[in-house]
Amino acid sequence: MKPKRTVSGYLLLVGVLGLSVVGGLVLFGVYSALVKTQVTKEQSTLIKPLDGQIDPGIINNLQTRKRFSNAELQAQVTAVLPEPEETLLEATPGANLNQE
Repeated sequence: MKPKRTVSGYLLLVGVLGLSVVGGLVLFGVYSALVKTQVTKEQSTLIKPLDGQIDPGIINNLQTRKRFSNAELQAQVTAVLPEPEETLLEATPGANLNQE
């Protein structure tokens, strides 16, 4: 005759197996997150390594550009800004109703 197992023995067995499955899934998730890269293949081909070299053509281009003085810049800025033609009172709607 077989000895009968109690219900608590089955609960313990199911609990241990359940915890081992959940633990395995968590460990697999952690491992896959550590191993997997977030850079796609297209991004890895577009990423250029930094070599620390500056193209001499860029430096020559910077040296040949025209430099403006502060007076020239101020003259350009004031030439672009329009003069205000009407005051705030004249610009409000309904302000000219009493003048007729």
